[in-house]
Amino acid sequence: MLLLALAARAQSVLPVQPLPADPSRAAPARGPVVARRGTALGLPFFDDFTTPREGNPRVQNWLPGGGALVNNRLPVHPLTRGVATLDGLRANGQGYGNTPNFGAIDSLTSQPIDLSGYGPGNGVFLTFAWQEGSVVGPSERSSGSTPVALELFFLDRDGRWVSQWKQLAGGAAVSGFRQKAVAVADARYFHAGFQFQFQATGNVSVSTDAWSLDYFVLGANRTAADTTYADLATAQGLGNPLRRYTALPWWQYNAAAPASELNPMLNAEITNLNPGPIPTPISWTGTVQDVAGGFQGTWLTDSRSIPTQPRQTVIGGSARTAPLPTTSAAKQLRYTLALNTRVAAGDRTLPNDTLSRDVFLNDYYAFDDGTAEAVLALPATSTGPIQYLAYALDLNQPDQVKGVRLYPVFLNNAQGDNGANRSVTIGVWADDKGQPAATPLMTQTATLRNPLTNPSAAGQPFVDVLFSASVPVSGRVYVGYGQTARGQFLPYGIDLNNPPPANTLWRTNQGTWLAFSALPAGAPMLRPLLTNNQTVITATTPPAAAGAPAVFSLYPNPLPTGGTIAVAGPAFARASLLDALGRTIWEQPAAEAGRPQLTPGRLAAGVYLVRLHLANGSTVTRRLVVSE
Repeated sequence: MLLLALAARAQSVLPVQPLPADPSRAAPARGPVVARRGTALGLPFFDDFTTPREGNPRVQNWLPGGGALVNNRLPVHPLTRGVATLDGLRANGQGYGNTPNFGAIDSLTSQPIDLSGYGPGNGVFLTFAWQEGSVVGPSERSSGSTPVALELFFLDRDGRWVSQWKQLAGGAAVSGFRQKAVAVADARYFHAGFQFQFQATGNVSVSTDAWSLDYFVLGANRTAADTTYADLATAQGLGNPLRRYTALPWWQYNAAAPASELNPMLNAEITNLNPGPIPTPISWTGTVQDVAGGFQGTWLTDSRSIPTQPRQTVIGGSARTAPLPTTSAAKQLRYTLALNTRVAAGDRTLPNDTLSRDVFLNDYYAFDDGTAEAVLALPATSTGPIQYLAYALDLNQPDQVKGVRLYPVFLNNAQGDNGANRSVTIGVWADDKGQPAATPLMTQTATLRNPLTNPSAAGQPFVDVLFSASVPVSGRVYVGYGQTARGQFLPYGIDLNNPPPANTLWRTNQGTWLAFSALPAGAPMLRPLLTNNQTVITATTPPAAAGAPAVFSLYPNPLPTGGTIAVAGPAFARASLLDALGRTIWEQPAAEAGRPQLTPGRLAAGVYLVRLHLANGSTVTRRLVVSE
């Protein structure tokens, strides 16, 4: 019994894997790039990576091309909003090698800094904060065969890079950022073209070994203890303004009780870098606005004295304080949290006083924020049925599912996908006593083109897979994807900053549904697409019916129990009837195959699905209501 319990527990968790590639990272723009500034920078040098929100480090301070990523999604409890992460993926999202070898990966190199007017007696120090590992997990422990390290170099007047500090990866659980002060004390560094550089070493093929850097200050008249600053900053990203999802269809939001889909605990993290010990009084304001204009609201106004120990404090309020408009249109809402620090305009720390996050009320559900920190793959099997992964959705009103938006991550090298296409099957399931029904309401198999082309996703690395006809659903429903046994399984992106609610993720194991979670917790990046309960047909019409209407309909609908169902539309090969759980309860007799009058006999009052099988192998499903 104990072994069975342990086996069941093991089946309920799927480990995530580091990114072999990151399709969201854009390749550097083509054209002339100024590698070095015409004029060297002066002191003080400062960068807390508040801008850009994501992308390459600013060329005003850093040489381009090192592979560091400015972001706020990979660090754990960053010191301030935005860090530079060196994780083994280039600026174009690809690794440095095709096999899991270890060697030099990302680097971060400053622009030239003029130190010719300073000397060893001027107390010039470089201070910074660093963290080993990321939200994906700890780096691999450094050893002779697997060197994983972060090393700091200074450029001397003879053009030689000289090591100043080296941190070997310990492989332990990710801890908070630590601060380091390094003296610029040797006379050979005081020249007009001084630079400093961080070089990471680690796994060259995946993003296993990550280091994040933050809050650089290089200045004179400092000491090794100079690691506190007159700065109170936002840090960890703003939480999810929605209660259950990160996005949902606008009509489903409108159908809920007022503001019930909003998060009653919308939080953020702030850092007090002041020396203390006296807490720092501060106020803050949370606002929300429609990016297109019109609606504006305030969800939070508060103030408090923030301690310096511990340095980081969670603040927040209820997003329900500012209910969103229920107009009949898609919306992009921007939530903002701003610290009222009263610093002067142009102050270097002003940008880190604000956090923002966008919420989309469009035509899809999402549990992710659109960025993948890792990948998740279904367990490969050599025999058995298709392996499925699905999300549970609780609809506020009846609707129809037209497809699924997926985030596949291809590894295009000789050991990976190598440019080959991959197959995927999407599905919809009704609820059966709190879990997906054994039989899907509908499935659809498609080929994912490699590389992806999907203009409808606004350039994001998503691809839309559509059903031949939209699937009517209501109440609790499950939507997901699957891959066949013996197939070439493809990993999909997973967002590690937005773990879904409990009892939301499901997968099959040899045909049996299991509730599961990812380790570490995260949201697989699949987004059900809905229609506002409008029927959408995407199936190709069979050649024999090319001139026929493209839409099927049933009448009468509702159908009196015991009545005959009439099918209007193109020719079909045969019909079947499914109950609300997706179980087939009647099939058209062979002698009546294709006849547009269906006679399933007396049916209990309720909701059913009529499935029409077309000559080209596709299917169309229509919702049927039976009344007494």
